[in-house]
Amino acid sequence: MKVWPKKLSCMDKSSDRKMFEDVKRFAVRTGIGRSRVSAINAVDDAMVDASVGELNFIKVTSILPEGIERTDEISKKRGCFRPAVLSTATVSEPDREIAAGIAWGTREDGKGGYVIEHSTEAEKIDVKDYRKKLEKKLNAMADRREVRLKKKEFAFEKMKLKENTFGCVLAALVYLL
Repeated sequence: MKVWPKKLSCMDKSSDRKMFEDVKRFAVRTGIGRSRVSAINAVDDAMVDASVGELNFIKVTSILPEGIERTDEISKKRGCFRPAVLSTATVSEPDREIAAGIAWGTREDGKGGYVIEHSTEAEKIDVKDYRKKLEKKLNAMADRREVRLKKKEFAFEKMKLKENTFGCVLAALVYLL
């Protein structure tokens, strides 16, 4: 038996309560943030940069349901809760690089797909190697389930902190109704 709150700030329609059951679309966003105040403010800046700064994310695991489609639209209703696969990396040391990314793929049998996230920090991050790590992780998910992926896509951000501030990179796959 499911028990839902009578009303949450942005869940005022009965259909909105189904956000955790009937996901039909997803959107992908990336962002870069900097702050002189704190790492959490750099995360907030990266969320604003990714055009998701007014949403609340609920971190979820990495399964794309059957029939889901990618879109570029995300509801901008301030304060809404959205399930998301989220990758972030923060840094506060100058001359350090960080990267955060996601990879997703659909199954050959049409029964949905998988999403994987990866973040890292190093003196130097090679973009080709980073993409290979994402792909290796995604392939491992499919191999574990003994399925093949027909289409693989990637989204990530990388930055090098050049001054004594806080930095953040973010990549998110946001599930939508």
